[in-house]
Amino acid sequence: MANPLSTPGENYRCNNIEQAITQALEQARKDQQPFDPALIAALDQFHIGGLPATLAMLEIAGLDSDDLLLDVGCGLGGPARVIATQTGCRVVGVDLSADYCSAAELISKRLNLAARTQFTQANALALPFSENHFSALWAQHVTMNIEKKAALWQEFARVLNHDGKLLMYEVMLGDGNSDRIEYPMPWTRQASTSFLASADDYRESLSSCGFDISIWQDVSSEALESVSRVVEMLSQGKIKQPNLSLLLGDQYQPMMLNLAKALRENALQVVQVVAHNG
Repeated sequence: MANPLSTPGENYRCNNIEQAITQALEQARKDQQPFDPALIAALDQFHIGGLPATLAMLEIAGLDSDDLLLDVGCGLGGPARVIATQTGCRVVGVDLSADYCSAAELISKRLNLAARTQFTQANALALPFSENHFSALWAQHVTMNIEKKAALWQEFARVLNHDGKLLMYEVMLGDGNSDRIEYPMPWTRQASTSFLASADDYRESLSSCGFDISIWQDVSSEALESVSRVVEMLSQGKIKQPNLSLLLGDQYQPMMLNLAKALRENALQVVQVVAHNG
């Protein structure tokens, strides 16, 4: 059977990420300013809500400098760097895309965060780490790319130590009617490679795999506000560079329009989850 993430991974392939990052760094240098991570937050915070959503997750995460955290589906490493700088903990990021991992390493090196963040290409269903290796695991907008949710939770449980934290910010089915969802979406260009599940399915499968859910917070209204702002800026041509069009190409605007529509119609919901490994 094909790698369960290989097809969705094609959606995230980009060959000029490092070039764009280098250009942003060079521009900052020309302006005689230190490189501000906010310059690329619209690019390296690849999830609904961007940097504010990452900070909101951190508020409920309860992390500290003693934690060793695994960021699954790390993308360009934006959340990993925010977590490292805000909490002082060490972060290991994994992503199926080698392009993303290389770019994440480049940014961290330029921001002098290479000692606290590291990135490697890996499949979320076969993580290259020993049992009980991490005290926390972070996932933002990852699980809708993976069909076998139970196998994913079991792999998460394997690499987490006992009572380790699972911290997720995920897109789920709203009313359960996936037929109302139009594609492309930011995570895939077609329905056949989108593996959305309902909130009830998430709760049941997480519990059956030994996770004890302590926080379950629906933040769909905040997600819709964020996506709607992006749609408005795109329609007015006011979106700043660099942005996610670098990664998603000319499908960026239709993806955001479809996402806003699905959230508005409650076909999708966005949820913050904190659970503990039993």
